[in-house]
Amino acid sequence: MDEQRFLKACELVNQGKYSEAHNEFIQLAENTPDPVEKAWPLIYAANTLQILGQQEAATGQLSAARTLIEKHRPSISARDEKFAAVESFLDFEDANLLWLRGGNQEAALNKFDAALKKHGLALKDPRSRNLQEAIQIRRAFILADLGRWKEALPILEGIKSPQEYREGIAFYLGHCYLAGDEYERAKDKLTEALKLGLPISLEYRAHCELGMTYYNLKDYAKAKQELEKGAEHADATYIKQSHIWKWLEMTCRALGLQAEAELYVCMARPS
Repeated sequence: MDEQRFLKACELVNQGKYSEAHNEFIQLAENTPDPVEKAWPLIYAANTLQILGQQEAATGQLSAARTLIEKHRPSISARDEKFAAVESFLDFEDANLLWLRGGNQEAALNKFDAALKKHGLALKDPRSRNLQEAIQIRRAFILADLGRWKEALPILEGIKSPQEYREGIAFYLGHCYLAGDEYERAKDKLTEALKLGLPISLEYRAHCELGMTYYNLKDYAKAKQELEKGAEHADATYIKQSHIWKWLEMTCRALGLQAEAELYVCMARPS
């Protein structure tokens, strides 16, 4: 594979030129004769499609890469580090795409767990540290979203110098600390996550959970402010499942705002 051309395509990704990067990865794959090396640019091409929101096309690209390497799988007795590296990265991207698409988080978690089991020895290699960390970060996020915060917390606390998703790690640490009634630590991490900048799907959750944290710390004015910020952008499902109107009702009553509290009582009633 042309390493210089591959690095050029990666730089296009860093510049946010995803369509150009995708085209470059595809051309690179077409000009790479070695079937295992050819899989690398195909996997990266799938990643650019995922960023562009073309999930089905990304899935198809990963399938093409998997078909390619399966045809050239070495015998069990043959140790091929080059093949093991591309296969472990492909398994990661396959699980990652399922996670990013949302939906069945249990299935995504199972895929990440399977990748850890399948590539356990290879991932212990210091050269694979970033990939192992990436898998563990995503596992922790999913575990936390599934309510398994006690399993997620030690994973997140073990990531000392994250290479990616610093804002997500801060949010989920705050989420776990809130679940464990460690309110000061939850406040610090949720505040950090918001300062780092979160996608909207996590930003409203961070505001709401920071509001719950402030409520438990008896800082009701800040609790109301954060809960209102979160409710402004939260979807109806989250508001219902997290009892946001109830939290706002309790906060308003603590502040002596009875009229507002009654308004939230009405909003909580089924329509």
